[in-house]
Amino acid sequence: MEYRKLILRYLDGNVVPALVGFFENGTDPISAIKTDGSPLCVAVSELKAAFFVKDYLGNPSYQALLDEENLRKKTDGRFVRLHFSDGEVLAGQVAEDTNFSKGFFLKVLDPDDNNILVYVNPRSLRKTPDM
Repeated sequence: MEYRKLILRYLDGNVVPALVGFFENGTDPISAIKTDGSPLCVAVSELKAAFFVKDYLGNPSYQALLDEENLRKKTDGRFVRLHFSDGEVLAGQVAEDTNFSKGFFLKVLDPDDNNILVYVNPRSLRKTPDM
C-alpha cells in the first residue's frame, strides 16, 4: 500500500503530521500513522481539515495563488473558494455533485502550493463555499 503525507489540522489548532493509505470521500474516522510510527485514529468532526501535502515543512511565507480567473482556467470541475472559521481561505476544485454538508475533497489548483488535496470538515467553514 502506498502512503501519502498528511497534515491533520484540528479544530482546536493542534497540527499532527501523519501518513495515510486508503482514503476516500466519507472516510470517518481517519486511520493514519504518526511520523513517529504510532497509529492514529481521528474523527473528522475533530478536524478543521486533512491536508495531503508534498512535504511536511511547506513554506509558511508562501502566498497562495488566489487569482480566481486564472484558477478557473485550470479546473474541469466546480471552482470554489473556502472561508475557514480561523480566517484561512483556500480556492480549488470540487466534484460537481459535492454535498457541502458532509466532508468533501478540495483539489488545490495552484501548482506551487504545498497542499495537493484537502479533505474538509464543513463545520470548520465560516460560511457556505463561494462558487
